[in-house]
Amino acid sequence: MIDINTIDLGDNSITYNIIRTNRKTVGISVKPNGLVIVRVPYQLDLDKINTIIYKKRQWITKVIEKNKQVILPDPLKDEIISGNTFLLKNKLITLKIYPIEQKYPKISFSSRVLNIYINKNLSKKERFEKIKQILVKWYKKKALNVIKNRIGKYLKYLDDKPKEIKVRDYKIRWGTCTSDKRLIFNWRIIMAPVDVIDYVIVHELAHIEVPNHSTKFWNKVESLFPDYKKMKEWLKFNGLTLDLRIQ
Repeated sequence: MIDINTIDLGDNSITYNIIRTNRKTVGISVKPNGLVIVRVPYQLDLDKINTIIYKKRQWITKVIEKNKQVILPDPLKDEIISGNTFLLKNKLITLKIYPIEQKYPKISFSSRVLNIYINKNLSKKERFEKIKQILVKWYKKKALNVIKNRIGKYLKYLDDKPKEIKVRDYKIRWGTCTSDKRLIFNWRIIMAPVDVIDYVIVHELAHIEVPNHSTKFWNKVESLFPDYKKMKEWLKFNGLTLDLRIQ
């Protein structure tokens, strides 16, 4: 269940969503669109929640203001053309599109140029949807390969290993570790810097041993990836730019 509450700070106020779950600690997150989410134990009363929000008011306000300064690339609208650029491991790649007679598309990648060969008889709408579909499929394959290649350097420090590694089209998370030790990652993470990709990998690996976000969990993350705080911060403020947008 989600409740909405507002705390008056005098000159301004903070409106936040309260999500009550089976947890022991309070977690506060600020989404790129300014939405403040507070996850709390079921029985925690509103006065105590407001007290926590008040203590964190400066941090919350700072994050909201910083998010407003993030300039997003243009979203895809109704056309993808040759020369459009997209992100791959925080570097730009250029798209080249070639019309062909064949019904089925082909794709190749070399020297930071992604070549897509697509049927020339498609309508503008069909062409747009097909190219977008091809791009997502290519990114998913690329993300899975990179994650599988990079995860090995951290597995040697763990007693437990993931049963499976997959990528998925998540909207609001970068990865998850299931109760049966399967790791699932958001394919968009392949657009981030390599160190950020590693942070997300380590984050989910640590959940194999520690399923919550306790001090023990963060100590585990730090033992595997000492510089994780910088990468976590980068992702917090730049995560919204990691999508199929014209860069």
